[in-house]
Amino acid sequence: MQARRAVPRITAAARFAGSADRWRARGAAIRDELVAMAPRLVATLGTSGVVAVLGIASGVIAARTLGPSSRGDLALLLLWPQLFCTVGNMGIDLAATYLSANPVRRANAPATLIAVALAQSLVLVPLYLLLMPFVFDGARLTGAAMLMATLIPLYLGGAYCVAALGGMLDFRAFNVVRFATPALYVATIVALALTGTLSAITAAAGFVLANGVADALAFVLLCRKVTFARPDIALAKSALAYGARAHVGRLSPQSLGADAIIIALLLSSRDLGLFVAAAAFLAAPRLLTASVSMVAFPQVSAAHVAGVRPKLRALFTLYVLAATLPAIALFTLASPIVALLFGGEFGGAAPVLRLLALSAMAMSLRAFPLEVLRGVGRPGITSIAEIANWGLFVVAVPAGVAIGGLQGAAAGVAVSSFGSLAVIAVLSMRSGVFARDMAPGHLLAPAEVPCAA
Repeated sequence: MQARRAVPRITAAARFAGSADRWRARGAAIRDELVAMAPRLVATLGTSGVVAVLGIASGVIAARTLGPSSRGDLALLLLWPQLFCTVGNMGIDLAATYLSANPVRRANAPATLIAVALAQSLVLVPLYLLLMPFVFDGARLTGAAMLMATLIPLYLGGAYCVAALGGMLDFRAFNVVRFATPALYVATIVALALTGTLSAITAAAGFVLANGVADALAFVLLCRKVTFARPDIALAKSALAYGARAHVGRLSPQSLGADAIIIALLLSSRDLGLFVAAAAFLAAPRLLTASVSMVAFPQVSAAHVAGVRPKLRALFTLYVLAATLPAIALFTLASPIVALLFGGEFGGAAPVLRLLALSAMAMSLRAFPLEVLRGVGRPGITSIAEIANWGLFVVAVPAGVAIGGLQGAAAGVAVSSFGSLAVIAVLSMRSGVFARDMAPGHLLAPAEVPCAA
């Protein structure tokens, strides 16, 4: 009879030790990835913190000086031109980042991006001017709203230049421009308040001025990186092609201010003022998540162009921290911080802030798969996810208004945000992008790498 072979038994202790070794290895890999990106990330996070503080400062000064109703007027004046730019830019800012990761294609970026911005402005500005009289319907703000059309070409050109700086991984210049805009705006608001001339109209004019100066700075810094040449038609076509696939995927109703528009249409100006006051606190978590995205998107794009596997574990860890910690703080401290910064008459904004904090957490987590998909050249998936997000939003928010007024609207925003997080999670896993990332030594398919001009 043949002797049985001795089969070594794997004890529970050995399994535990092996599992512990694997977790230590993963922790070490995450630590190494964080250390590698630390200089860019720390600078971007630091700038985001300053920008958030400046945003809250400008909001507090405007709210205390203007009161809820006039603060709502200012929100409307700033909302519409920015909405036109966000909807009408056709994703060119995302394309500017993605294509600038390619050293061959970035040479003609400044002239090409400015030419595209001017061409888009020739369409958007007339449309804006035609629509505003109907939006404000003869109200006292119609004239001021018409003058805000000057923000459109400034906003587009500056956004494209800043995006190109990020794609080139020049985060020093990138963060200088990010700081310049809110700093100039706060300085203008303070000057107007001290001279007794702060109003919704003068504050809106100050916003245009701040953006114009910062956009000029962005263009100068971009021209220092590459030689200013003639517009490149091939580069413009590539930007339009990428942007067309990516554009719908970045038109989130939560970030476009669609919730404020619904409240303005269905509720009172006071409700809008309370909602805007609550939403002002979301500048901090949104900028925190956005700062991680500002590093993640160009870094994933650069790895993609080089044909190497993007490192995502550390980025995912950062997104989780950026999403949960601010949400917990805002939810817990909603009442005291609203009373401290805005005063007792804004007390109704506290329960709204708690619900919006939950919404912001879901949207922050959602940003991780969105940026990875854009970075590896799969922006079409993000557009599919955003269509589903809009479907959830346009049902949940008006239904919330009908059921619970202002707080119901905020609850609807939260419900739609968590629903959209679930949708993008399913789509991103089915895309196979993250499965490929986990495969050792796998390189992205050559067909996915952007070709040189």
